[in-house]
Amino acid sequence: MTVHATTHLPSPVSTRSGVVAHRGASAEYPELTRVAYQRALEQGAEALELDVRLTADGVPVLLHDPCTSRVGDRDLWVHSSTLDQLSGIDVGSWHPVHSAPESVLTLRSFLVLAEAYPQVKLFIETKHPVPSGGKVEVAVRDELAYFGLDRPDSFAESRAVMMSFSVMAVRRFRQLVPQVPTVQLRERRNVLKSWPAEGFGAQLMGPSIGAIRARPWLVDYWRSRGMGTYCWTVDDPADLLLCRDLGIEWVGTNVPSRALTVLDGAGKNGAAGETGETGAVGGGVVSGGADGATETTGTAGAVGL
Repeated sequence: MTVHATTHLPSPVSTRSGVVAHRGASAEYPELTRVAYQRALEQGAEALELDVRLTADGVPVLLHDPCTSRVGDRDLWVHSSTLDQLSGIDVGSWHPVHSAPESVLTLRSFLVLAEAYPQVKLFIETKHPVPSGGKVEVAVRDELAYFGLDRPDSFAESRAVMMSFSVMAVRRFRQLVPQVPTVQLRERRNVLKSWPAEGFGAQLMGPSIGAIRARPWLVDYWRSRGMGTYCWTVDDPADLLLCRDLGIEWVGTNVPSRALTVLDGAGKNGAAGETGETGAVGGGVVSGGADGATETTGTAGAVGL
């Protein structure tokens, strides 16, 4: 089943890809922390990306990995730890640039922070596989409902955007919250498998920048199938301009300030050529993929969110 273009979110920015701060301004500040998001907002990011997992007592928290060993001062498994246990961990001092203590954010605390920036979109990724299964999508639904973000008037007006590498998670969320748009994330090895995303109603495909470099024609292919593109994680200036020129709506980046400078500068001086219709928000980060590999990626899309 093809998702028609009318179901897509029209881009509020027609001259370039939108910039999504991947885990916040995560090159300069520890990922998924309050300071990383606050700095990204101050730098002008048009959207924020976050990863959500559930604690043992059912609280959605912002952590990328199943264990805190990479970013924390103690090793705890998220699914078997309570919020109280995770709250005692320092997830900021590990960062090579901003080496200062930071606490684990809950999804609710993040949404409270974002409330002061109603124009900024929120790209919420649920992590799988997890022992809690589909409970994480239910928890995200409940938090969006608490803030009145679960029933936008249209996809275009939705602040929240759900995404996942799991096809079943995207399908589940579409059933739970049909008015909130979704992104089907893809690794390079399975990036051509668009049919599940179409059949389950995702509005955008979310390939890595590596996939886009190797197969730039995919953006046109997905557009022909009525889908847009969100590309991750795009930090290199040349990749940012590639995404823009391909008409990718959203790019995820670890360095939102640089992405905005590159994309706005190119648009103003015309050095990289005219831009096509692109999305309003983009962002990226150097992150682990579904297979655990670390890859720097970028994003583009045919329709904005």
